[in-house]
Amino acid sequence: MIYIHRRETPRVLDLEDSNSVGAKEYIEVIEYFKDQNRNFPFKAYKEVKDILVDMFNEKCAYCESDISPVAYGDIEHFRPKNAYQIAKKERLNYPGYYWVAMDWNNLLLSCTTCNRTYKKNQFPLVNEANRKKKHDDVVTEEPLLINPCDEKINPQDHINFNEEGLVIFTPGDGGKGEKSIEVYGLANPKLTRNRKKLAKEITDKKNQILRFLDNIRLLLAEPLKVEYIVILENNFKDLEIVYNSLKNFTLPTEPYQGLVRNLTAEFLAEYSPIINKLLFEFHEQKK
Repeated sequence: MIYIHRRETPRVLDLEDSNSVGAKEYIEVIEYFKDQNRNFPFKAYKEVKDILVDMFNEKCAYCESDISPVAYGDIEHFRPKNAYQIAKKERLNYPGYYWVAMDWNNLLLSCTTCNRTYKKNQFPLVNEANRKKKHDDVVTEEPLLINPCDEKINPQDHINFNEEGLVIFTPGDGGKGEKSIEVYGLANPKLTRNRKKLAKEITDKKNQILRFLDNIRLLLAEPLKVEYIVILENNFKDLEIVYNSLKNFTLPTEPYQGLVRNLTAEFLAEYSPIINKLLFEFHEQKK
């Protein structure tokens, strides 16, 4: 999981515009829940599916898996709209957070596994006594779950990944990392297997790059015989291919950026200046 910058509120969900779909539904829902506690036909949030898909680069906000090749994905309500539960096996409490069902800041894109198998209606708080149960309750909640679009919290301060693809929580963070891993299902075996495969590819490419750099240093240490010039050029070419391939893993459209950043950030910070300088000089000589 990584931080995702939330775009400006779409006009359709502008709650300050009385003519917007979202504002009209907000008025309806407040009136409805004066004497009801469930079964309101929420629909305004559905108007922004395409914007969410684009904002999250067609990936799940929680596990960062690609969604588009195999599914449409779900519009996820960080604060559950219909009902909430403190833990998965506990009872559902009605109503849910009906007043933010159409609130742009409450909407995420999720894969069906994270949304329907794991998180569902779970929404634990740091202090349950501060639970806001009605739209006009004057309390300040602190979620125990990490919202990837929360500007005040960096998911990578709480959740990280190792070279085996395993997800690791940060001790002493108040339990937010550990609880988010549990509720979002970030340690499920299939997801871990996908991350492990990617982690191995990254590790292999880093090792290849180091070998090419060693070869180039050795070849440049002494005046080259003619037969070694081709070998040197091939090492430069292979270095460039593998280096670019490694950098491609860091593109925002690629899956599992939390893992990728953990496994590449220090390496690229150390070796990118060296590699860029070598490749620049190589191409200059070839002109």
